Amino acid sequence: MIAGTVPLGFQWFPNVAGPLGANGAVALAVAGDKRIPALPDTPTTTEAGLPEYKINGWFALLAPGGTPTPILEKLNHVMAEALNDPEVRSGFEKAGAEVMGVPLSEEKRFQHAEIIKYRDIINKAGIDKIE
Repeated sequence: MIAGTVPLGFQWFPNVAGPLGANGAVALAVAGDKRIPALPDTPTTTEAGLPEYKINGWFALLAPGGTPTPILEKLNHVMAEALNDPEVRSGFEKAGAEVMGVPLSEEKRFQHAEIIKYRDIINKAGIDKIE
């Protein structure tokens, strides 16, 4: 995209923050439900006329299968505390990320829904195998 070979791309903000800041790329829309602080003047896909185009990347802290529940609960609690820290939140927002904590009781449901969403996208695109 930056070399001009591809005219359009879909990227996470951190991947294109440099080119956007140097005017080597132009953000056309944010593919989430709301604008992000790092690009306050960039419309959402809904505002840009593509209301069905929504996608969010996410990161998770995972533990090995069989980890005792009290340890998982402690990790989840400590992570939630960190994500509620204003300085941590600010750092994520500057990187174009929206902070979202998922309670331990909801984690499996969340990941299962994500697997189904991306499986359906892959199947609809006719992608049988990635090499």
